[in-house]
Amino acid sequence: MSRFDAISSFIVLLAMAIISTSSSNHYVASAFVSSCCSFATKSKPPSIHQHQHIMMGKRQQHQRQNKGNKRNNKKKQSLESLLELETDLHGRGFKYVIGSDDSGGAGCIAGPVVVASCCVMQPYSFLFGGVSSDESTEHDITIPQSAIDALSKVNDCKILTPTQRQEIYDIITEYPDIFAITTAERSAQQIDDLNLLRATQQAFAESIETLVEQHELPYEGCYAIVDGKISPKLYADQREEESDMQSHKAFTKRFSVRPYVNGDANVFAVALASIVARVTRDAMMKEVHGLHPEYNFDENNGYGSKSHIEVLHRLGSLEGIHRMSFKQVSGR
Repeated sequence: MSRFDAISSFIVLLAMAIISTSSSNHYVASAFVSSCCSFATKSKPPSIHQHQHIMMGKRQQHQRQNKGNKRNNKKKQSLESLLELETDLHGRGFKYVIGSDDSGGAGCIAGPVVVASCCVMQPYSFLFGGVSSDESTEHDITIPQSAIDALSKVNDCKILTPTQRQEIYDIITEYPDIFAITTAERSAQQIDDLNLLRATQQAFAESIETLVEQHELPYEGCYAIVDGKISPKLYADQREEESDMQSHKAFTKRFSVRPYVNGDANVFAVALASIVARVTRDAMMKEVHGLHPEYNFDENNGYGSKSHIEVLHRLGSLEGIHRMSFKQVSGR
């Protein structure tokens, strides 16, 4: 028995002796015993294992708090912060920074995955004054102040209201000389055939390539940023054909593309792309809702919400709309 345990036992025995010798002190002594027992239990130094467990819990709590703080900071970023990376790339000679993002990823169990790419074709100084690039250009384009004010609120589509997303989407599509946009999609069937990751990466590549080719952008002036952890392999078919022919000539259709985790909350062009992808896909799911209103696709947008799963249990899945390879849908 340790010295600490011996002292605790002595105090408890002493209190019990008081109880047995004086009934008048019964309640006081009982309280004293309870306090002693509590002292003996709570004051005992923790073992090494207990200490490690306590410290691990504190570290996890601290990490959760930091993660929450970082998430909140992302939401509060200024327009200047959103333009910081693109401003740097413009200064390094990349005139055309392409942002790409997807909508309808892993959280969805129905509908397509839609990828959008967006490139601001005019210097940011044209839109926001001196916020960004000092590059000058001649243009006869006029854009109302109300549209500029709306664009200054661009951020990750998930923290914007549907009304804000639609307003920004309408501005982007109204000024094609300023905003180059493309979309690509992969259906639920294609997702089942390829798996979600491959289908999404194909859509990313298609969207970026289409934007570059449609606007005849010089490869050396392009730089693409995609939201997420993986960058797509651009011009994969042409690369394979060149490899098969054992050509010694360098592949010419090549430019930088990099992934950026949470790019939709940190890079202006990626945030624009996230809005385009979201609005485009939401509109598609509303059309599906018109055909199958009982599934409430206008509300759940194909995501695996509780009410959506309940409808699946009751009515079953819809071939060509639900992703049959997903476990929430499989066998329904």
